[in-house]
Amino acid sequence: MSKSNIVTRIRYKKDVNFQRLVGGWCKYVSKDGANGRSLRDFSSVNDLYEKELGIFDDTKETEEHYIWGKNGDVSKREILTEVPKDKTGRMWTLVISFPPDFALESGLKTKQDYYMMTKAIMPKFILDNDLDLTNTRWYASLHKDTDNPHLHISIFELEETRKKDTLEKTTMKYLKSNIASYLVDNTSFYKDQDYLLLGLDYKIRKSNYTKVNKELFFSDKFRKNLNKDLLSLYEKLPKRGRLQYNSKNLDYCRKDIDKIIEKILYHDKIKYDFEKYYHSLESIEREQKKLYGNSKNNKYIENKMKRLYSKIGNDILYNFKVYNSKDFLKYQKEFLEINIMNMNFVSRNIKKKTTIIKHATELYKLGKLASLSDSDIKKLLEKWIKKSKINYDVELLFNAVSNTREEISVTDFYKALSHLGYTKERYDTYKNKSFYKNLRFKQFVKKANYYLLVETKKEEQFLLELLEKELQGKDI
Repeated sequence: MSKSNIVTRIRYKKDVNFQRLVGGWCKYVSKDGANGRSLRDFSSVNDLYEKELGIFDDTKETEEHYIWGKNGDVSKREILTEVPKDKTGRMWTLVISFPPDFALESGLKTKQDYYMMTKAIMPKFILDNDLDLTNTRWYASLHKDTDNPHLHISIFELEETRKKDTLEKTTMKYLKSNIASYLVDNTSFYKDQDYLLLGLDYKIRKSNYTKVNKELFFSDKFRKNLNKDLLSLYEKLPKRGRLQYNSKNLDYCRKDIDKIIEKILYHDKIKYDFEKYYHSLESIEREQKKLYGNSKNNKYIENKMKRLYSKIGNDILYNFKVYNSKDFLKYQKEFLEINIMNMNFVSRNIKKKTTIIKHATELYKLGKLASLSDSDIKKLLEKWIKKSKINYDVELLFNAVSNTREEISVTDFYKALSHLGYTKERYDTYKNKSFYKNLRFKQFVKKANYYLLVETKKEEQFLLELLEKELQGKDI
């Protein structure tokens, strides 16, 4: 087994004085051997180039910057202003090391290169450990006081939520994988792979292969068999419990889902795109072997295929929910088409961008269910933004949610309503009031029409009498 070029190590520390714990790490990483250049210092490519090419620049910043965070250079004082005082705390310290030749070949030359890498990998590492990005801080420092350039990184929560001291071992494997992914030429490999995956997913959805469709292509033999397989799966799916591809609740019928996925992927219309995507995974795995070595832990293709199957499988299961919801949603559609613009949707105390977009996406789906135009959906979003006191531009929000899948299940329907200020009880009450209001309005219109009809007949009779008198030469 060849040796990995990426070495990682993590430890955790506790202290009754959180400020002292974090401050001690800041002092340690600011020692001799740490790179004290500012991230804004682009005076030379690296020290090696300075020596070999004789490139020197006297315009470097004089202030030393040993530490950086997600937003760039940061001082010890700035870090400690965020750390709670007089409080026990816990911190994880991470070291990432590379052989010098490998670092240069992989594009890790300047301090800026290391900074850009940490910006890319740290959010994923934090999320993999089930930590909240808004509550977690990370800071890094580059050291070259040993044969191998290495990073010292601290990670801590502002308010402790994690019960365990240690982080999961599997997340260290993911970390190495993410570093390897970053160091491979992202533009030529990973972006191409992402486009291929998006194209494959789009083609499958556009062809309606993850849902029963008796109207389109029903004469086609493949479509007939696919419908039959999907309906057969629907009968096996549990009536209760979690309907997600990787849920234990579906262990007994996952093979049936996989057979349908394989049938879709090897259809003549899909298989060319699937094969292109699979070949791109093989290319990346070959590159990663140069970074990992021939490690048994490098299961890049296997992991990506699991994700692909999970993606298509969840789409099949989502469409099963929609299939079972059609009759119910038909009645909701009729009601919303008349009333949705008059419903005062509001979400209380939401500040996170992800939550705002989530609730806006739900409102967008309700708007589409009500057959609203894009301009009307924008009006609906604008009204919701104002009512909820959210600071967000309606055009940006519409652009963020308008590419979402428009179908909605019964469960998602009621979830959306609850997030937008309508419990099931309040929605039903509103519907009842609206029904009687519409009924009274219809009765009013009916009476008004009857009154107009009677008055029109009276007027016609009067005109006829006038005309008859005029013809007989009588005084009118």
